[in-house]
Amino acid sequence: MRRRIVGLSLLAAVLAITLFGVPLAYGVSQYFLGDERNEVERIADVAAVSVAADLVRARPQSDLRSTDGDVSVGLYAVDGPRVGGVGPPRADSVVRRATAGVVASADDVAGELVVAVPVTDGDRVTGVVRAASDYSAVRLRIVSAWGVMLGLAAFAVVVTWLLARRQARRLAAPLESLAATAQRLGDGDFSVRTAASGIPEIDAAGDAVNTTARRIGNLVERERAFSADASHQLRTPLTGLRLELETALELPAEEHRRHMVAAIKAADRLERTIEDLLELARDSGPNGNVLPIPDLVAEWTAVWGPVLAAQGRRLDVQVDGDLPESGASTAAVRQVVAVLLDNAATHGAGTVVLTVRDAGAALAVEVADEGPGPADVDGLFRRRTNGMNGHGIGLSLARGLVEAEGGRLGLSRARPPVFTLLLPAAP
Repeated sequence: MRRRIVGLSLLAAVLAITLFGVPLAYGVSQYFLGDERNEVERIADVAAVSVAADLVRARPQSDLRSTDGDVSVGLYAVDGPRVGGVGPPRADSVVRRATAGVVASADDVAGELVVAVPVTDGDRVTGVVRAASDYSAVRLRIVSAWGVMLGLAAFAVVVTWLLARRQARRLAAPLESLAATAQRLGDGDFSVRTAASGIPEIDAAGDAVNTTARRIGNLVERERAFSADASHQLRTPLTGLRLELETALELPAEEHRRHMVAAIKAADRLERTIEDLLELARDSGPNGNVLPIPDLVAEWTAVWGPVLAAQGRRLDVQVDGDLPESGASTAAVRQVVAVLLDNAATHGAGTVVLTVRDAGAALAVEVADEGPGPADVDGLFRRRTNGMNGHGIGLSLARGLVEAEGGRLGLSRARPPVFTLLLPAAP
């Protein structure tokens, strides 16, 4: 790329210099020729004036001398012979044209620049003055000017080459960095970012690559988180289903129906959990529906009451009579409260209290138990990695879901623990 930039820059410079320099060189040569021709014609006019009276009186002519040592002057009779001065013995073509009463000139006659001026007496041509300058002197002046122009052109080409190399480095370096970033992005490194180059067009492409890397990274991270969250959220209904089936195997046949019905309900809860997770993964945003608090409370009671009863514990549900409406996602709230209840059932002790109350501009859902509370309060909502102990990904997932709905989730009391979920009230 750098070679192409330098090559195209040099080609453009040479083309511009050629298109401008060739006409200029021609104009310079014509200028020097015209200047020399005017000087020679002036000398010939002076000589013609000085010999006009002598030709009329038929007096002999002395040698004609020019004020410019490089110009030779000769006088010719109308019939052709030279009668004085310096020049060819007989009139040449330029002198013969001047006998018609007009000034004649030629740029290169036997290596000379020649101007012939007629000498007149009224309307009659009495002679011709021929002035000639050495054409090599004019040619030297033209070639010298052309040499200066070529030198300036070569200097311009060298400067263009240096500037083109510098610009090529400035343009190629960010593009090469951009290509390397795209290669790393293709290799799966979504943390790569391009640096600003100061070139708006390249920076725009770099910003697009950065945005793409960020979006792909978020998408991959979201897919990984979804896999972990799904496995965590499906654990409880799967465990309940398995327990119902194992219990049915240990009971007589007449008890099978009751436990099969319970297993079907557990399968329904499993299916609903899967649907919730898929809905949350799509992130479709608010749908304008009002959060069905009575249905959710009945569902939480039906699911977690037996789970806690199997541990010899109790679920106490307290719901205020006048609750504000909320437009939060039903799937998100269902899964968040399920995480809090599962956390109380797994890590807590004693009675679990589920409270739904009016918190002013928000709807509050609280889950409390009589356990000792978490040991690491600061890392309570931090997603657990492999090999670490703690409350796992559940609380991290719950907080992420709540924040996506514009709410807040926190530990309002550490011992005994009380988790408070605040959901914005619908306008």
